[in-house]
Amino acid sequence: MNNAFVIVRVSAEDQLKGYGPDVQWEDDVMPAAQLLGLTINEINRRVIQESATGYERTKFEAAVREALALYNRGEISTLLFPRVDRETRFVFGSIPLLAEVIKSGLRVYFAREKLALDPNDPETVERYLNKATQAQAYVQTMKTNTSRAKRKLLREGKLPQGTGVGIYGYSWNRTTKQREIKTDEAEVVKEIFNMMATGKSFVSIARNLNERCIPTKGSSTTERKHWHSLTIRRMVKNSSYIGKTYFGVTSRLSKAKTVIHPQDKWILLEKVTPPIISEELFNQANVELDKPKAASGHSKNEYLLRNHAFCAICGKPLVGHCLNKKYRYYQCNSARPYENHGKKCNALYIRANDLENLVWTKVREVLSNPEIILKQLSNTNDYNRTDMLDTEIKALEKNLRNYDERRRNLLDAMELGEFQKNEILDRLNKIKRLQTDDENKLNDLKKTRVHIESLANATVKIGELYENVMLNLQNCTPELKALALDALDIKVYAKGIDNVEIQGVIPLELALPTTEQTSALQHASSCRCRPV
Repeated sequence: MNNAFVIVRVSAEDQLKGYGPDVQWEDDVMPAAQLLGLTINEINRRVIQESATGYERTKFEAAVREALALYNRGEISTLLFPRVDRETRFVFGSIPLLAEVIKSGLRVYFAREKLALDPNDPETVERYLNKATQAQAYVQTMKTNTSRAKRKLLREGKLPQGTGVGIYGYSWNRTTKQREIKTDEAEVVKEIFNMMATGKSFVSIARNLNERCIPTKGSSTTERKHWHSLTIRRMVKNSSYIGKTYFGVTSRLSKAKTVIHPQDKWILLEKVTPPIISEELFNQANVELDKPKAASGHSKNEYLLRNHAFCAICGKPLVGHCLNKKYRYYQCNSARPYENHGKKCNALYIRANDLENLVWTKVREVLSNPEIILKQLSNTNDYNRTDMLDTEIKALEKNLRNYDERRRNLLDAMELGEFQKNEILDRLNKIKRLQTDDENKLNDLKKTRVHIESLANATVKIGELYENVMLNLQNCTPELKALALDALDIKVYAKGIDNVEIQGVIPLELALPTTEQTSALQHASSCRCRPV
């Protein structure tokens, strides 16, 4: 048995759909397998899409652990990678895992470099580190070359085109480095600007396009994508539609962060994009866009359970609606259609008066027994325990700050040859386990701390509540009722008036010691009360 388990990784989704995995398989894996006498097949081939730049690589580690499990069952003998390339992240994030694999007896090969990695063999470790350094240097060289090529195109008045689909309404001519108008999309662009100029909102425009099944730029024959209001806004603000194309407006620092440069840094490219609309229409649409929106203010109707009521079907908030300017209802927020999708929940309307009366009756009975509530809160709110939690949290946070430095020191020691390789790899593996354990403990302690704080806040709020509410429980104002719901941290999960669950910071039934007090709610047999 000489079967190999192959892990092929690509960074981007478009590479996953394209030829990236097949090229690595045919150019690197297949020749190396033949040379090494390894058996490869689709069953033991894993293609993953995951960035190699981060420390955490969930998909990669899952694939490696799958290979380890197969080896332990005697189904494979070798773990084969197409090339060292960006798998050099093993050096930082995954070397403890790699050490675990090698120690188990599972052989590790990199196909293109014809490299068998053995941490006990200084020569193979040195070759691996050299390849890693070369790979990273190559990445920097490519970045530099790309930057130079972009500057050359800009000097020629051409637009450096990225790898995206481009802006709606145009196609990209790779030869001339210019955009060309797509007639069908251009008509939609004109329609969007006209609708915006007449005062239509982004949401209504996006909904209109989605209802008519107008394809977006990223749609295909097999996959339809939806229009979003943010997409409409970006289009209306884009001066390329009047023939003015700017380069260098933004820079992406990471996937989640983009910075906008000062306008004097922008580079105008006048002949790159032909105009689709007139400058007059562009200005009219942007005037409407920049108009201050009328403040909605407070709702004309009061909804006692705002921020306290949730759908029992999907968990989304219940929001208040008024039908025919007369009848108040609660409805699940996901039961209404939006710009890019229809309703996601089949929850029905619930009469506001019925639900509010049911909840307030229960809360009022709870408030009629203040001694039981305050006693329950005082039993739970242990201040000595709070101090102990704070001490443990600080200690764990300090430990977590030290792990990166400890890891760097060990890697430096490995390169300098101060300790045996196996000893360093064992310590790296132990550090990662300790770090994971400490992160889990810290999350649990923080959750406990938040819960205790909520109980302490509830004690204060309930104390304030009794000064204002207890003298007039039968005739409370809406403001005082809202104060009571907030103090008890009431959460209502409703599917209908006959299916309601009420939660709070304490078990609400503790404040209902007599059957007489609960008789008023016997008609709502599905109403349940429990702590948060």
